[in-house]
Amino acid sequence: MWRIARASIELIMDMIAITRGPGNLLDPLIVSIVIEANLALFNQDPELQLAYAEIDEPPPDELRRPISIAAVAGSLSLPYETVRRRAGRLVRAGALVATPKGLVVPAASLTTPEYLAAAVARYERLKAFWVELKAAGVQPPSTEPLGPPLSAPPIRLVNRVTGEYMLRVNEQLLKRVGDPVSGVLVLEMGRANAEHLDLGTRQVEAPLPDHLRRPVSILALSRRLRLPAETVRRHVLQLEAAGMARKVRGGWLAELATLRRGDDQPAIARNLANVGRLISRLAAFGVLAYWDAEGDI
Repeated sequence: MWRIARASIELIMDMIAITRGPGNLLDPLIVSIVIEANLALFNQDPELQLAYAEIDEPPPDELRRPISIAAVAGSLSLPYETVRRRAGRLVRAGALVATPKGLVVPAASLTTPEYLAAAVARYERLKAFWVELKAAGVQPPSTEPLGPPLSAPPIRLVNRVTGEYMLRVNEQLLKRVGDPVSGVLVLEMGRANAEHLDLGTRQVEAPLPDHLRRPVSILALSRRLRLPAETVRRHVLQLEAAGMARKVRGGWLAELATLRRGDDQPAIARNLANVGRLISRLAAFGVLAYWDAEGDI
């Protein structure tokens, strides 16, 4: 359980970094919420998922459902004015289109060289995650296939399924920490606390004790996440007040001790449930079978 939880945190942070690229932290989250809402129809229709599975098959604009700025702000627990201002910049940059019914990510935005490179990187990262899960003893679920075997890398399909998983993770983080920046910070803090350890130590099925973890400073977190130091400090203090970060000599530790309390156990269970749902979706669409048939997994 703990081994999978730690691997999933690595996955989440890597997906955030790939999607963010050289830009800021919030804009990709806004775009991801819009994409997920635009393609809600796909999540309910396996035939559509499979019809637009490959890299050269972006879903057409007429299948996209707009989402309001207010709905995006609510999904991210951000002020309406913050989202309105950022969405305006994204519209002017061509990443979003504002329609009378709300925001849309046009198909043209999903065919740029930058987007395609990120889509391939997310696909490869999720495949690597499946390798980690298999090494941890996870077996492919016995799921009835929803279509014929895949004949080409299902890069767009995998990106959509990954997007569903990431937004469920974001929703649960918001319930615990209140805003997306604090959520990303506590995960990055946890990763920084343990990344110096060898693979065998990180794979133990238990919370890592304090003496094995390395504190991380505000400045280091600022550099890692490319956020102003004062922004990081403010959010870390909020995490401390919520019992999710602790100041120690040399910096800060993500407060994993809270996960040992019975009332926090469901947080781990929900994470594992989300991973299970992700894997089941990949199995149902034939992605795991496709990856395994490639011969290098």
